[in-house]
Amino acid sequence: MGAMNRAISRVKSAFTYDALTPKGRRKAVSRTITREDNHTRGSKHRALQANAGDLVRNMAVCAWAVRRHLDYVANFSFNTRTPRPEVNAQIERLMTEDSRPERFDVAGKFGREKMFRIAEARRVVDGDTLLVQMNDGRTQGIQADLIKDPADKQLDEEWINGVRVTGTGRAMEFGIHKREGYIGTVEHRRIKAANAIHYGFFGDRYAADQVRGVSPLTAALDPLRDLKDAITLAQARSKVAQLFAMAISRDAPEDHGDDDETEDPNYALDLNDPMLLNLQPGDKAEFLESRTPSTEFQAFSVLVIQLALKALDIPYSLFDGSASTFYGGRAEWLHYVAACKDKRCDQLEMRRQFTVWKLRQWIRDGRLVLPRGWMVGDIDFDWIPTSTNAWWDKGKETKGHVAAIGAGLDTPQRVCAELGMVYQDNIDAIAEAAEYAKSKGIVLPYATTTDA
Repeated sequence: MGAMNRAISRVKSAFTYDALTPKGRRKAVSRTITREDNHTRGSKHRALQANAGDLVRNMAVCAWAVRRHLDYVANFSFNTRTPRPEVNAQIERLMTEDSRPERFDVAGKFGREKMFRIAEARRVVDGDTLLVQMNDGRTQGIQADLIKDPADKQLDEEWINGVRVTGTGRAMEFGIHKREGYIGTVEHRRIKAANAIHYGFFGDRYAADQVRGVSPLTAALDPLRDLKDAITLAQARSKVAQLFAMAISRDAPEDHGDDDETEDPNYALDLNDPMLLNLQPGDKAEFLESRTPSTEFQAFSVLVIQLALKALDIPYSLFDGSASTFYGGRAEWLHYVAACKDKRCDQLEMRRQFTVWKLRQWIRDGRLVLPRGWMVGDIDFDWIPTSTNAWWDKGKETKGHVAAIGAGLDTPQRVCAELGMVYQDNIDAIAEAAEYAKSKGIVLPYATTTDA
């Protein structure tokens, strides 16, 4: 009976998930599952931030990847689309005024778009950042390492890496420190979550399991740092090889006795005064060639860069245009633009919160007067991504858009939005151009209206 049970047990264990039976295959993985913040709690979060920051500071390919990500994710233009043109013009004017550095940044250094681009950069490198909304309408950026638990936290308060949360993971307060000198920090104040925008990468974990953001670059940090060190060593080796420019070899001298005195030839070279070497019989001069870095090392470097760029979904063809054909690069680019949509949604939500805050503030301060009966929720607006869909073949793509619109498969508004434009603004500009041309006795080809 015991033998039969053992046989049944062996049969059962033979049909299971391989990941559950690592013995003999790989190192066993811990069976303990914790909240994501456990892996980056306290100083660990700051260590990741410092590691990524150092690579962006000192490794060109990492800095380039971050900048390319920002170009596709962080550029937007504002558009108001209520049925009242005068209201649209008023809101857009206020948004333009308050987007200037002196009215947007507490330090008076950055305008709206630059500040939002920096916020995107900080969440890519640091994992998350905080944009504090001041009562005077300006914004203050707080870096991730300055978000830490306060010293006066109470026993009934739950703090996770500088954020006081409820049982469901909703942020209630942030503990903020400030810089003191070059490297020191001191506790500064608490900020209510309602007065700040917590912007970061929160992965695929629910709020109760992840409070602080973690950069997608984390998976690429070790490979990139190893590559950086390897490139430094390869450069050093190449320099050493260049120091030994030429080797001179000679046959062993014949023994002619003690009375035969020969003078050693002088083969020293002055590279500033080129000369011909008059070699002795049997001597041979050869220039040393260095094969550093080897082709294998170069191929491996390319592979590491390709894997690292995948952390931000960036295709390698954007880094090296010669690595793909035109149509292959176009296909990769389209996939990358699709991958950016989810990241842009985070930007859109941040900008939506910012816009609602500004609308309420303008109404509070009397700068914006809405029509009778209107509420903030009645104001429709858009943040339109720009510089994301450049023309490849303008003539063919225009014909395709016209055909799609004519067949009811697309709309002018959506096509314009994909190209980073506003349809209504285009029509207004065309009407203005047509009217001006008409005043000069010129009829533009698209001006089809006739006098009444």
